[in-house]
Amino acid sequence: MAEVKLFGASTSPFSRRVEMALKLKGVEYEFIEEDLKNKSPLLLKYNPIHKKVPVLLHNGKPIVESLIIIEYIDETWEGPSILPEDPYERAMARFWAKLLDEKCMPAMWKSYWTTGDEQAKNKKEAMEHLTFLESEIKEKKFFGGDTIGLVDIVANFIVWSKIIVNLVEFEFVTEDKFPNLIKWVDEYSNSTIVKENLPSKEKLAEVFHGSQEVIGMAKVKLFGFWASPFSRRVEMALKLKGVEYEYIEEDLSNKSELLLKYNPVHKKVPVMLHNGKPIVESLIIIEYIDQTWEGPAILPQDPYERAMARFWAKLLDEKCMPAMWKAFWSTGEEREKSKEEAIEHLTFLESELKGKKFFGGDTIGLVDITANFIAHWFGIIAELMGVELITQDKFPNLSKWVDEYANSSFVKENLPSKDKLVAFFKARIQAPDETKYFPKV
Repeated sequence: MAEVKLFGASTSPFSRRVEMALKLKGVEYEFIEEDLKNKSPLLLKYNPIHKKVPVLLHNGKPIVESLIIIEYIDETWEGPSILPEDPYERAMARFWAKLLDEKCMPAMWKSYWTTGDEQAKNKKEAMEHLTFLESEIKEKKFFGGDTIGLVDIVANFIVWSKIIVNLVEFEFVTEDKFPNLIKWVDEYSNSTIVKENLPSKEKLAEVFHGSQEVIGMAKVKLFGFWASPFSRRVEMALKLKGVEYEYIEEDLSNKSELLLKYNPVHKKVPVMLHNGKPIVESLIIIEYIDQTWEGPAILPQDPYERAMARFWAKLLDEKCMPAMWKAFWSTGEEREKSKEEAIEHLTFLESELKGKKFFGGDTIGLVDITANFIAHWFGIIAELMGVELITQDKFPNLSKWVDEYANSSFVKENLPSKDKLVAFFKARIQAPDETKYFPKV
């Protein structure tokens, strides 16, 4: 029976600290993996106050709290010193370890889980603490000098933040902002004893996403713009499937760093983030949603019908919508040419709708969602600009579809308000010519 037992979780930075200290000292121990969703009776027995890992059991006596355990290990076993011998330096090591535990780590962690103003506040606080650490590590190999010590072991979560960098929306420790910390990360994570004891990126990813679910952070985020029919399409698809998501409104005159990071090619909305992975282009996103989540089918099951739905969606995006926009915003001969082209495409759609409630049949599908701009946006612009394209006498099927689609309770709840769109388009009408067009954002 091992003299030393450690109750821990392999993906807990607190448990890993204690393991690092034991290994630095060359102490043999038995590791007991805890299921943190179903904690063992022994863990609850040995740590009845906090009910947390790690718990070190030495000769039947439990010691809890990782910093307390590390000092106990340092004082109990021979081997490389973890805390400095000098009383002042030892006090300073405890100070930095406490700062890491009580200030820096919580701020960084909260930055990953929160959004908006709260996230900005947490990020600012985290950067402030990292700046202090950057200054402290200056001209040192490790916080402990030439060898790994208490502060290095406690700062292990900073190394972990570099491992999960592709799973989160931003990176704290970068070469330009924290060159000393970056150097430390390389030195620490590449030392043999540390390298052998880091959790795998895959395991961290699993825990990271699991934590998102536990904490309630949306696994799905949508970067969009309220007046964009492209963004609204994606929202409609998510809501049809009953997918919970976090919506992030973009200022298109000052696009966020995150939007540019996740869509560096087009630099447009919408962008959907699912488990840290970005998907761009509204039609691509809608198909991804349809294939990923259960619920009402957005595309038909039959391969031919599915191909035809993609054809009509593509026609709407690449032919019909651009011609209609130009018919509203242009003048003279260009307007007349655009109107002719738009009417030609609308005639095809009119024929396709014959005998149907929706393009998707009896239920709303891909083509209906893609045609949302005809049902809502263009009616408002037509009224403002005095240009009529869809009338009851010319397009009875489309007119009926507009009423069915726009007045279905589900769609009605998820369209931007008419008053708000009127104000938005009035501002565009008064804008310089080069800014009139509503871009595919």
